[in-house]
Amino acid sequence: MDKTNLDTLDNEIIRLLTENGRMPIGEMAKKLKVTSPTIRNRIKDLEKNGIFKVSGLIDPGKHREMITALVAMSVQSHGQLDKILDKIARLPNVVWAGVVTGRYDIIAEVVCVTGKDELYRFTTDTILKMGNVVRSETFLIMKSRDNWLCLPKGLEEI
Repeated sequence: MDKTNLDTLDNEIIRLLTENGRMPIGEMAKKLKVTSPTIRNRIKDLEKNGIFKVSGLIDPGKHREMITALVAMSVQSHGQLDKILDKIARLPNVVWAGVVTGRYDIIAEVVCVTGKDELYRFTTDTILKMGNVVRSETFLIMKSRDNWLCLPKGLEEI
């Protein structure tokens, strides 16, 4: 994967949109002292290059039944860790997954909108039936600050 260097303007645009994803282009242009077409083109380039994406976020602490957890997994990869990571990242309920250092191989952030039964199904049925996960440990997020989440694809109805 190629990495792109972002300049100060790119970083400032991303910062402003992180604070307020609905900020008008004209307002950003004024704040950053550039033209509106410059802002539009920069955002378009960032999206086209896969660096930036505008998305709706939810505060899990304000959703009555929503549970978020980190699920740490030890896997038998047989040299296929990237493929297993991709498979886990595409599972329903998974917001993101990453290869980590330490006693586990992969950690995934998991969102369950209908509560603990959904998390139980994910940790027992879904990941264990993949065949590569030999052990997992689930860390339930009890309380967090500034933890805005994208809802992953494949979730049960909210």
